Parts: sequence; C-alpha cells; structure tokens
Amino acid sequence: MSDENIEFSEENLLPYPSNEVTNSDLFSGKIFSSWEECDSFFDGWSKKNGFHIKKDRVLREEGNIRRRTYLCVHGGSYESKSKKDTSTKKTKCPFLVNVSCPKTKNPSSNVVVNKLINEHNHSLSVKMITFEEQKKFTTEMMEDIKFLTSHCKFGATAQRKFLEGKYSSQPIYSKDLYAAIQKFRPISKSLLNDAALMSNWLDHQKECDSRWVIVR
Repeated sequence: MSDENIEFSEENLLPYPSNEVTNSDLFSGKIFSSWEECDSFFDGWSKKNGFHIKKDRVLREEGNIRRRTYLCVHGGSYESKSKKDTSTKKTKCPFLVNVSCPKTKNPSSNVVVNKLINEHNHSLSVKMITFEEQKKFTTEMMEDIKFLTSHCKFGATAQRKFLEGKYSSQPIYSKDLYAAIQKFRPISKSLLNDAALMSNWLDHQKECDSRWVIVR
C-alpha cells in the first residue's frame, strides 16, 4: 500500500479554545483509586477529545508519587530547524491538569484532580488520533520486523512486501516502517547469520500459513 496524503474534514476538528470538551468526565475534584487508574483515564480521555497527553512534572516522597502534572503534547515551546513533523511541534498549549495524592486525611491513598485548565490553542482532531492508533504496528508485527531486520537482514522494501502480504488489513506507511527498522538495526556481529533462529522463524511462519514453501 502506497503512502497517501491524509485529509481530515472540518467535522472532525474541534475549535479552540476548547473550554467545553466533548467528554465531560474530567473536572476539578475528580477522584481516582490509584495512579494507574489516573494514567489510564487521561490516555483514553485525551484521545476521545482529539489530542495526546503527556506526563510532565512529578513530585515523589519516600518513593511514592504525591503530585503529577499532565500537559498536552503541544505544551511548552520548541523551535525546530526542520519543517517536518509539524503535528508534534510545541505551541505553548495551555492545557494543564495537576493531580495529587495527599498524605493526610487520605486513608485510601486516592488520587485527586486539584487543578484543571481545559483549553487548547490548536485544533483538536479525533479523526487524526484514530488514524494514528489504527496505523500502529501490533506486537506481532513488531516481532516480525525485529526478526527480519536483525536476522534476515531484509531491507524496507522486502519487509513491506512481507508485511502487506501477511497483514493485508493493516496499512503500512514507509515512515513508520523505517522508524521501526531502525530500532532493531544490528549493533553486534553476533546478530549476523543466525541460521538456527531463522530456521525456527520460517518453520513458525509455515505453521501459521500452509502456503509457505521452505526449501532447505
């Protein structure tokens, strides 16, 4: 599948500033039972509202998290010399959430939202977030890319043909594939020519797909 310019219609863009978000589940005073529940909520909530969230400042006491700040990925400022990757540029977005786990009068160690600035200085796109999630490589795909890169020494073109054949319903974009391949570039000669691992991997592929023909 060749890369295409993706267009996002205005109906999928939320205007800014976004004082009134599409999901009203977030408010000052909201309580979570744990930091894990809090992190999971913000990850899902931000995506449903058309943006990505990131963890910023954190305060720990005796190994326990007491305070944490969440920002929009566009929060802060950054001047890039490149015009590429404009979707991740920082725009000093004001969105901010402060969350704390009080030491006193908190026997259940609940986590509480104590400050919320729910505004953005950029458009929000639910469709863009959905697109990014759908094109992510699955764990199985990453394992294939790792093996094809480290042991088979396949380049991007060969890997793309393989992945498109095995995962026909999954879009494969060159930029994402190149980035994944770079993660598994061999850094040691011990990774080269591992015939045993390659043989096992090929046998596994044949078990999964009887159309495979292996000649030894």
